[in-house]
Amino acid sequence: MENPTHLRFLTEDFRSIKLADITIEGITLVAGENGAGKSTLSKLLYYLYKTIANYDQLVSEKLNEDLGNVARFLEIAQTELFNKKYDRPRRQEFQKEFNALRNNLLAYSPNEQIMVEWLNFVEKIEISISLEGLMNAEARQRLHYIAKDVIRRMNQKEQSENPFTLVKLHIESLFKESFGILDSRSTNIFRNELINVFHDSYLPKRFEVYEFGQQIISLNKNYLSIPYTIQNVIYIDTPMMLGIETYDENHWEDLNLLLKRKSLNSFSEFSKIISNEIIDGEATFDDGFLSINEFVYKRSDGSIFNLLDCATGVKSFSIIQLLLKNGSLNDKTLFIIDEPESHLHPQWIIEYARLIILLNKFIGVKFFIASHNPDMVSAIKIIAEKEEVLNETNFYLAEKSSKHHYTFKNLGKEIDPIFASFNIAFDRMHLYGGE
Repeated sequence: MENPTHLRFLTEDFRSIKLADITIEGITLVAGENGAGKSTLSKLLYYLYKTIANYDQLVSEKLNEDLGNVARFLEIAQTELFNKKYDRPRRQEFQKEFNALRNNLLAYSPNEQIMVEWLNFVEKIEISISLEGLMNAEARQRLHYIAKDVIRRMNQKEQSENPFTLVKLHIESLFKESFGILDSRSTNIFRNELINVFHDSYLPKRFEVYEFGQQIISLNKNYLSIPYTIQNVIYIDTPMMLGIETYDENHWEDLNLLLKRKSLNSFSEFSKIISNEIIDGEATFDDGFLSINEFVYKRSDGSIFNLLDCATGVKSFSIIQLLLKNGSLNDKTLFIIDEPESHLHPQWIIEYARLIILLNKFIGVKFFIASHNPDMVSAIKIIAEKEEVLNETNFYLAEKSSKHHYTFKNLGKEIDPIFASFNIAFDRMHLYGGE
């Protein structure tokens, strides 16, 4: 019996994609004109595996967001309780304790202990008010109206006239809802991520992932299985993302956090290939006690530069070198790269393709690459064949199925149709430049 492929994912009717049925065994390259959906495929894959890897954290973030109005209620209660000048130290003590509660919620998965700590904190404030009588009637009434608004926004019924009882019941309800989401591994977490990423509630008609022939993920199912073949994911859509902080592109922030991890000098032989044969130097992240906390390029002649000021091609290889050195690349990594040939000299395009092949062959890194550069496509095939990994290398071409929609055709190991699509540019050159 033929062995099923390691990983297969299928997307249907999403944005410009009519149908994409893609296999990833080692290296998968997709080609096609701009707007065909290559980047959409990259983001679908990235945010799927990111969601799975950070599932508990995403649940914690959602719970923290849902507790936002509760937090405001408690801050108001503290301020009203300790509103005299001589009460400021106690208010600061309460605020410090409350900040620790919120930090714990983001640092750990929602659990019974954290829930009890939140409930105890509310009760502590309530008891302080009852014993010391420091809050006037108007302030108490205001807290009651705020508590009623908090539960109203979550469509909960009022079960008590005591505002603190209402808030405690609300906290308990939110935590128990989070416990259920953690236990069920709800696909809704992934759906919400896609809505945030694509700024659109319209999701794929089908999005399915298969591992060794078994369907493990589907948007039409309620449960997110835990994958085996892919356990961490990295996405690069431009080397210019290095060192850039932005709230608009989450994968930029994810990559920069990854690049700042402490170096373990992993896979030094491949790091040396980059240093000695390509960029004539070494990339590091300088995070020492007295350093200026930056990415650094140390040239072989001893000169030192801020890596952010270096040529984009140097950044391209430096990113891979930093990931190698800090142990971020392994045989359970899916490395997604959009147009790796961008900003590279033709010679370095070949070097980049060679590096991809070697990382797949000797480390087992799996690649999903979007490209429309003939040198990159040719180099991937030729070097993969020489290094005997062509059997795990697959090529796809986005072909128009209608004016605005594309179907990704599996070319297997054949790249001639990709070159035929590149020739359209030459045809237009003759058209516009001819007589």
